[in-house]
Amino acid sequence: MKFITDNKAAGFRLTLIGIVLALLTLVEYTCVYASTRYMSWEAFWILAAGIALCVILIAARQYRFVPTALLASVFIAFLYYLYHIYFFISSVAVGIQFSGFPFSFYLNIACFVITLIVAIVCVFLPQTENK
Repeated sequence: MKFITDNKAAGFRLTLIGIVLALLTLVEYTCVYASTRYMSWEAFWILAAGIALCVILIAARQYRFVPTALLASVFIAFLYYLYHIYFFISSVAVGIQFSGFPFSFYLNIACFVITLIVAIVCVFLPQTENK
């Protein structure tokens, strides 16, 4: 692991944390929604492809593009997630479904938003140290 972070700025380390957060979000999202009609397989595959692209870019030593790939994939996956769950949100908001939002809903939103914020911050941080 040390060879990956040698001669890298703090932004790159934060990008690695963002990739791990995206992976955790992917696993959590799949575990919660895979057996429901609110699962967006488009969001799943876009987020999985984004994580894979980030790993490929790191392996190819194209560090400056990793945060952009991470941000694009997390943002598009989040939009697909919202698109597939908007009916549930609207039915709870207007009172059609009185049970309210479950904890897993809040957890999933928090995972996506935290990963998205980390990805946005990573885009503006340098990934390698200037020599």
